[in-house]
Amino acid sequence: MNSLNQKIRIATILPYKENYTYSSAQAAAIWVCDFFKYSKYNKENFIFGNTQGKDYLTKNYINIPIQFKKSKFISTTREYCQNFIKKIKNDNFEIIEIHNRPQILNILKKEIKTIYSLFSQ
Repeated sequence: MNSLNQKIRIATILPYKENYTYSSAQAAAIWVCDFFKYSKYNKENFIFGNTQGKDYLTKNYINIPIQFKKSKFISTTREYCQNFIKKIKNDNFEIIEIHNRPQILNILKKEIKTIYSLFSQ
């Protein structure tokens, strides 16, 4: 792992149904936003989610688009994870923080070797 002087890059993944906007943020988004503001790692922490609006709670938010959100034939969780993997494939995150979706861990750990942290609000 990194020494205390090195930067630790963190990817925070919200549930795909969780809006990360001022106009319609929900519980997990508000918790992540508040925690992020006081984190000493906030310069290297990026928050990922699927949000329709553009009034993001913080500037470090990265939207993960989902095309088949209401499909009965394609898993939304799997599509969300695949799009996340494509988005970060060239980044090295020391920690991936997953909020309220433990099934995402099973998909990501097959593709990305890193430390995972699960949160349930």
